[in-house]
Amino acid sequence: MGAIARYLIGGWIMGSGRFVFPLGTFIINISGSFLIGLFFAFAVDRYGLDGFWRPFFTIGFLGAYTTFSTFSLETLNLVENGSFFLATANVLASVLFSLVGTFAGILIGRSI
Repeated sequence: MGAIARYLIGGWIMGSGRFVFPLGTFIINISGSFLIGLFFAFAVDRYGLDGFWRPFFTIGFLGAYTTFSTFSLETLNLVENGSFFLATANVLASVLFSLVGTFAGILIGRSI
């Protein structure tokens, strides 16, 4: 389900315009980071949800939804095309905004 969601959302984002920057993967990884933070703070920390649902959602759905391998390939493609600035921006922004997304998800999950 996560891989299908990634394919559909990534295709929708990238189909909405012509981008050199891998915006689809960028948004998917940030939203996945937000969702894992939200899930952990709300479902695991607050309600103690564990057992089947924790690995199902974090490893199964979000593991398939976010993708480090696609991020790596798209970054290397930017390097090979001589877009060193965009490649560097992709690495730095992806890590920074994914951390911010996870933190925001935790804050929101704890406040619900």
